[in-house]
Amino acid sequence: MHKENYSGQNHINLNKILKFNGKNNTKLGLEVFNLFANNKAPMSAGEIHKKIKLKADLSSIYRILKRFLELNLITEETIGKESYYFIAEKHHHHIICEKCGHIECIPCNTDFSWISNFTNVTHNLTLKGLCNACSKTK
Repeated sequence: MHKENYSGQNHINLNKILKFNGKNNTKLGLEVFNLFANNKAPMSAGEIHKKIKLKADLSSIYRILKRFLELNLITEETIGKESYYFIAEKHHHHIICEKCGHIECIPCNTDFSWISNFTNVTHNLTLKGLCNACSKTK
């Protein structure tokens, strides 16, 4: 089954996208999606939980993240043992500072069309190192 990729869509279209896919929106879901729309950095479920204004438990945040992932509204990447979520208009990777945790995006130009024995090929890559600020404070 082919799923549309809605990642990068304007948050105004969220209700339309959810209804098209047979889902209802909630105030919490809208707040979480607006948080993604206004924050381009990857966020963990715990970070999202701390940033939202509505009162909700962490399990509700995970349910919303699962729904958004199923609809391809957001992307998930595991860095270390933590999952991070973000809106990505184009596939990319991240580099994370091993000292302070600063994360930056790295473009990905990998083409897997040459692979003939597989379909729907995906990949994840996380780079690690020291950011400029931490390199100066060794």
